[in-house]
Amino acid sequence: PAPPGYSKKMREVCDKHGVLMIADEVMCGVGRTGDWRSLSFDDVVPDVMSIAKGLGGGYMPLGASVCQQHIADTLFEKDGVILTGHTFAGHTAACAAGVAVQKIIEREGLVEKVKRDGEWMLGELQSMLGQHPYIGDIRGRGFFIGVEFVKDRESKEPFDPELSVFTKIGREGFANGLITYPVGGNVDGNRGDITIIAPPYNATRAELTEILDKFDITVKAVFSEVNTS
Repeated sequence: PAPPGYSKKMREVCDKHGVLMIADEVMCGVGRTGDWRSLSFDDVVPDVMSIAKGLGGGYMPLGASVCQQHIADTLFEKDGVILTGHTFAGHTAACAAGVAVQKIIEREGLVEKVKRDGEWMLGELQSMLGQHPYIGDIRGRGFFIGVEFVKDRESKEPFDPELSVFTKIGREGFANGLITYPVGGNVDGNRGDITIIAPPYNATRAELTEILDKFDITVKAVFSEVNTS
């Protein structure tokens, strides 16, 4: 998550200069962080927001743009409609799947569950691996948690990119029956190793425990083989 106050400051800057604030919530929105809007944690409302993944739950390809009323009013006044013109815009089957997914999310209270279980999972990860010599940070909200791997915990010096630690974590996890989201180059476009853990919203505590156990095994196995000198 951004540092406290960062998003509010950016909202102020945009307002000061008459710039639209556009929030990319494709990955982090629609419940992933424990609220329907990720920026709600910072008490910030953007002018335009892009959403996708949690909207249709992966059952159908679906993305959407959401805007504030004053943006829509301007577009309607000019053109009478929001012009998209894309071949599959408003695809009936995809939209129906999105509506069904959102009904289930609301019915099952899954956004609240993600917030509650995400806090638990973050705490478990901290207890399990928080003092690991090659983990620099464990951070996130809800079911969107990033684990950063570093050569030195104190300086946060990253590993040599030739080691491709994030790739090794991804492959070892997959071999252990765990799918994570490996990310590289977060430090300067080249160096940096992160793994994202993002379970399904309806994952049970038993399933979350299995995910954490397999991740623990994966991390320890990778660093037993990686030459960190």
